[in-house]
Amino acid sequence: MSAAATPHATASAQPSQPPTGAATPAVPPAVPLSPAIPPPSTFDVLPDLHKVLKRLLETPTQPATTPTPAQLSVDGPLEIQHVATAANDIRLKIQKARRAVMTLPDVDRTCEDQDEEIEDLEARIARLKASLKELGRPVADTGDGDQSLMSLDCMDALDLALAQGIS
Repeated sequence: MSAAATPHATASAQPSQPPTGAATPAVPPAVPLSPAIPPPSTFDVLPDLHKVLKRLLETPTQPATTPTPAQLSVDGPLEIQHVATAANDIRLKIQKARRAVMTLPDVDRTCEDQDEEIEDLEARIARLKASLKELGRPVADTGDGDQSLMSLDCMDALDLALAQGIS
């Protein structure tokens, strides 16, 4: 059971041993491999921009009195003096997207830093592949008749799988 026993629980639901408290080290929480990435809609400003531009290009059907900002239609034609008000939502969405990008890890890293890390990782992969090939070589006869052989075909398949995962 994951919940603590209550006074109204049956005897089988009661804990069999008292809790150990602070004497038992806690399991460290699992660290996510990648932080929460903002949803794609955070960066999608084109539909909103299209709506504003479409409204701006539409011609009014009848010239009327100049509406106040409270009277502006969301879907109707847009007068040039009201463009700033209509574009404000787009501006806010772009600012939100910028803030979301700045919260991503390693956004301040240069291309050179990333190239160095890629080279280090490629070298590590090469070392691991070499180690795996060494493990795939036949073991010399130990004299007790037990010869452990690993199929080289298996190692070739592993190399192929690693190569496909890298690309």
